[in-house]
Amino acid sequence: PLPEPIDTARPKAGPQVERPGFALVVRNEAPDGTTVVVDLDCAAQIFINLVDNALKFSAGAAIKKVEITARRNSDGAVLLTVRDYGPGVPKTQLKKIFELFYRAENELTRETVGTGIGLALVRQLASAMGARVDARNCEPGAEFRVELPSHDAR
Repeated sequence: PLPEPIDTARPKAGPQVERPGFALVVRNEAPDGTTVVVDLDCAAQIFINLVDNALKFSAGAAIKKVEITARRNSDGAVLLTVRDYGPGVPKTQLKKIFELFYRAENELTRETVGTGIGLALVRQLASAMGARVDARNCEPGAEFRVELPSHDAR
């Protein structure tokens, strides 16, 4: 059932988010009975990496909040999202950020630490579960999306 990956996210991400003074909002907006087939360890690692990324890149944001949401797409797929309220991702780099070792920031002026492995790992773990991953900009911030096929018992 869908609540499992969402329920797994809260205890894993909660302390990670609250330590630097952010609020964590977790919502399951999918209809009752919506189920997905996921490896809970993979799903937990995806959430940990996406939340870590959100915290890292929105450290200076006016709104100190990370949102994790599960909802149903019109095509029946389940969308798990992690949203922050930071500066977002430069449009030209939205596709590149999932490449291994890719860093969106200029090497000489970089303000965040990291290796460029986190989002590549997210993409690999999502792919292993038959999911797709992408990112889009919001006003303000960015939303990272993991789209899983639904396995509803109807």
